Amino acid sequence: MLESFVEPGIPVAVFWIMVGAGILIQGIGKSGFAGVNVLTIPLMVLVMPVEKVVACLLPLLVLLDLNAIYHHRKNKSWKHIRAICIPALLGIVAGALLWWWIGQEGIESYASLLKRFIGVIAIIFAVYIIARERALHWVESMKPGPRSAILVGVLAGFTSTLAHSAGPIVSLYVFAQGMGKSMFVGTVAWIFTFINISKLPFFFGIGLIDRDILLFDLYLVWLVPIGSYLGKWMHDRISETLFNRIIMVMVMFAGIQLVVNVNLLLMLMEWIARH
Repeated sequence: MLESFVEPGIPVAVFWIMVGAGILIQGIGKSGFAGVNVLTIPLMVLVMPVEKVVACLLPLLVLLDLNAIYHHRKNKSWKHIRAICIPALLGIVAGALLWWWIGQEGIESYASLLKRFIGVIAIIFAVYIIARERALHWVESMKPGPRSAILVGVLAGFTSTLAHSAGPIVSLYVFAQGMGKSMFVGTVAWIFTFINISKLPFFFGIGLIDRDILLFDLYLVWLVPIGSYLGKWMHDRISETLFNRIIMVMVMFAGIQLVVNVNLLLMLMEWIARH
C-alpha cells in the first residue's frame, strides 16, 4: 500500500519525516500559531502525489477542527458562520467536480499543474504572512458586508476543496467584522469545521478518499494531539513573529520549487545516491 503514497526516488525515512512534520505543523497551527499550517501541503507534496496529500489530510483536519471547536464551543457568531458556510457549499461542489474531472482525465496529466497551483497559493500565503497586519487593517477599513460574504464563501469552499487553502480568505473576512480575539478564533474554527465536514461526502463520492487513505491516516493520527500540545507549549515560549518568519521562508522556498517544477529534495537524494 505504501508504494502508492511515496514519490519515486524518495527514501522511506525521508518520506515519514516530511509527512510527520506536515501533520505536526497542522496541529501547531490550529492550537498556537495561526497561519503556519499553510506549510503542510507544499511540504508533503514534495514526497507524496498531490491527490494523496489532499485526500489524507481531510480526515485529520476534521479531527483538528473538532478539537478546536471543543475549546471554542462558546466563542462563535452564527450570523457570520452561516454567511460563509452556505455559499461555501457552491464552491465545494465546484471543487469536487473539478477533482472528479481531473480523475476522469487522468490525475497524472494534471499533477504538475496542480503542484504549480499549490506553489502559487504557497507563495501568496508567504506574502500574506509578511503583510498580515497591513492586510487585516486594510480589510477592516473596507467593512465587507453580506454580499462580500457570498464571494468569500464560494472562494473558500473552492480553494479549500482543491487544496485546503482557504485560511487567509476566511480569516481576513471574519477579522473585518470587528469581533474580539476569542470570538474571531472561535468563529473561524467553526467555519472550517463545517467546510471540512461538508467536503467529506464529496471526497468519498469521487474516490479521493478510499480504504487505503483511511488506513494511511491511522499511521498519522497519533501526531494530531502531539502537534496540538506543541502549539500550546510553544505559544508562550517562542516569539510568534520569529516563528512566522521562519515558516514564511520555508513556505516561499517550497512554493517556488513547485511553481518551477523542481524538487530540490529529490535532486539531493539522487546526488547522494550517486556519491
